[in-house]
Amino acid sequence: MLADRPYLLLTTANFLIAFGYTTQAIALPIFLTRDVGIPDALAGAVFALNTVLVATLGVPVARFTLRGRRTRTAAAGAVVFALSFAAFAVLPLLTGGTGALVAVLAVAVLYTAGELVHSAPSQSLAIQAAPDHLRGRYLSVHQLSWSVCRTIAPVLLGFLLDAGRWHVWTVLTGAAILLRAERVLPPHVVGSTRKAPAANPAREVRT
Repeated sequence: MLADRPYLLLTTANFLIAFGYTTQAIALPIFLTRDVGIPDALAGAVFALNTVLVATLGVPVARFTLRGRRTRTAAAGAVVFALSFAAFAVLPLLTGGTGALVAVLAVAVLYTAGELVHSAPSQSLAIQAAPDHLRGRYLSVHQLSWSVCRTIAPVLLGFLLDAGRWHVWTVLTGAAILLRAERVLPPHVVGSTRKAPAANPAREVRT
């Protein structure tokens, strides 16, 4: 599998974009309470809103993403992730109070949109790009990209919490790699996701 360059590109892209998922649970609460000034008791509202939206909109959005190419749809989700992080970065410039909380929740909706758009086609790419006779081995390596990210994210995010908008460039790099992988993947892999299961890696990140 290590000689399968296209699949390694998918796994690398997934590793980078996975930081977008882990940031919400690890770094975002600290950022919102320390830098934006949201009360501690309300910081959990972002996570709650994200969970409700994923639970209610996950299936409809997954069906919508069946219409596009897997690589481009997953990359589009990563770009929306990046836009949400850029929006979060400007939140400290807002005044506190109700206006700041409304702005935080609005950006949380944008973040969730990125998660929903990226999730199903990304997982579908991992499944469809794996050879039938080695699918279990390939998917275990792909899942390892999530596991490694979850392992190093607490330490890395702790160091980088004050480093500005690094996570914007991380997920954008992942999106660029997905688009690069489209050139070397077979047509049936990057085509319609209609027959692929709509798994949700975001739920795995939080377990």
